[in-house]
Amino acid sequence: MKKHMLLVFAVAPMAAFAGVTADLEVVSDYRFNGVSQTDKGPALQGALDYSHDSGIYAGTWASNVDFGGKDDTNLEWDYYLGYYRDINPAFGFDLGYAQYTYHGASYSDDYDYGEYYVGLYFNANTTLYWYHAPEYFGLDTDHNIFKLTHSMPLGDYTLAFAAAHSVSGDKDIWTWDKNEASYQYAEAAISRMFHGFDIKATVMTTTIDDDFNDNGNSTVVLSVKRSFKLM
Repeated sequence: MKKHMLLVFAVAPMAAFAGVTADLEVVSDYRFNGVSQTDKGPALQGALDYSHDSGIYAGTWASNVDFGGKDDTNLEWDYYLGYYRDINPAFGFDLGYAQYTYHGASYSDDYDYGEYYVGLYFNANTTLYWYHAPEYFGLDTDHNIFKLTHSMPLGDYTLAFAAAHSVSGDKDIWTWDKNEASYQYAEAAISRMFHGFDIKATVMTTTIDDDFNDNGNSTVVLSVKRSFKLM
């Protein structure tokens, strides 16, 4: 169980991010498309990103994780490289590659895997992404995520919605639900800037049966993030 990449830069033109930025975030539960990666516990997350006016960008992102049971994996550390381009004021595209790495136990790197992604931006507030991992979670099966997001201003607040379909290439190797290779996820979030901090509440739900994996049950995730422009 992993996160979907957090590099959709608030659905904004890449030129606005020219330079080096960093952010630090505390979340009440680290969820990958609605599924907890911290056994429903909190997480401390950080990112460092570089972008160029040409549209090329690169970055790294990290979070503590807890897969439960006797699994001693405790850190996810990701790297990504991509290219973003505005075609016109109403349309742009994003494509790139992300590498997910895991740490904490001698076997944790067995989970490492790569993921390719392609995204389309519409009217600066709607995105449609496809994520493809040839060997998901280090296993001999591919995995695909199709995700739609939309955001809108609401006075001093921002209201955002997301929906995703995740599907395993072989349910005998990776199963999201009982006898099911796929599941669906939806969320609604409201956020506001307050003295330089981005404060957000997100309602999340999935179609995963609680009896199969209760880390996918409906929940509200609270988060506080502070971003810094370094260069």
